Amino acid sequence: MLKNRIVKHSLYYGSIAALICIIVALIQFYGIHKSPFGRYKLPAFGINVLFILIAIWTYRATNRGILTFTEGFSVGFLTNLFAAFITATFYYIFLKFAGDEAILLWVKENVEAIMKIKDSHIKNFGLEDFSSLLKQAKQVPTAGYVFLDELGKKQLCIIAASIISLIFRRHTYTVS
Repeated sequence: MLKNRIVKHSLYYGSIAALICIIVALIQFYGIHKSPFGRYKLPAFGINVLFILIAIWTYRATNRGILTFTEGFSVGFLTNLFAAFITATFYYIFLKFAGDEAILLWVKENVEAIMKIKDSHIKNFGLEDFSSLLKQAKQVPTAGYVFLDELGKKQLCIIAASIISLIFRRHTYTVS
């Protein structure tokens, strides 16, 4: 029963976080013409951390103020996992049906960012390393790569789930 409650709670808040991440990504792409897959992914991390915080806090509030680290970490981890999976799935479907414009914009932004640091990179690492970096940045990733990138990088939010769980934990000191 406890596992069901944790999963339902996490799915609810993870879905809301994913929906907000998707809306922000669409505003970034269509509104300000920035790719939501590269350097401009930072708002999505903030949204996930915020909803991890809200999910753990509300779970503790509905659990009579009692929260163990394991429960808090489970709620935070699953909230982040659901949010990342739903967002990554949307990105995959979006790129499959909407075309490669968003990925090409991401590649263009990467190349522009690398060209800005060209002189210092060549000075520190050499021309051969810079050429290799530029060649790598010009490769156009697939929708599957974007899916795995989104899913993988969002797992950094697990650190926030651990910290938030430690802060919010409350124990009952009764023998069960």
